[in-house]
Amino acid sequence: MRKAFLLFLVSIFIGLTANAQFWKKVPQVRFPVIQPVNTNTIDLIALNPLHTKNINQAVVWGRGRYSQDLEEAAIMKDLYHTLRFRMYPEAIESFNQLITLYIEESRYSEAKWYLLQIIYFGKKSNNNFAVVNGMVSLGLLKADIGEYEQARQDLLDAKDICFAQKMNTQAIDIDKKLKVVEAKRFANVKNDVQYAEVFENKKG
Repeated sequence: MRKAFLLFLVSIFIGLTANAQFWKKVPQVRFPVIQPVNTNTIDLIALNPLHTKNINQAVVWGRGRYSQDLEEAAIMKDLYHTLRFRMYPEAIESFNQLITLYIEESRYSEAKWYLLQIIYFGKKSNNNFAVVNGMVSLGLLKADIGEYEQARQDLLDAKDICFAQKMNTQAIDIDKKLKVVEAKRFANVKNDVQYAEVFENKKG
């Protein structure tokens, strides 16, 4: 009986010794602190917030055939009205608008015809400036399409009118345009010669 009691006490002591480990303060193991994510981009946005920018860049669209026809019809309507009431200065302005439109569309024959109308109505209304400007414009247009001799003659005729009407400033300006026409003619002849030489070399 006494031995049994001693064994009981020994077993309790061993149990208490083993359980005493739970009462001891176990030091916590601290793992390295996780580094924060790179916030450079976030900070940059915070310091410089994004702003939407309105780009008002002009977009140039080519005019369609329909809009050109509408413009031509409107000019023609005004032209008929001015001619009906013999409003020649206004008619010349309408002619100029038509000429600009036709040159943009490469309708050179019609542009030339309306330049002749400006010259005609300029003479009819004794508007020497309109006559000279019409002849100069006609000459430059002919030069652009390769009619160099006719262009030169139109400019010379306009120069004669300037001398007769003492329009010396316009005469000096026409001299400059004559040089431009001559330069175009020379450049065209030079290109023709070069083309002929290349053709002959290929042929040979």
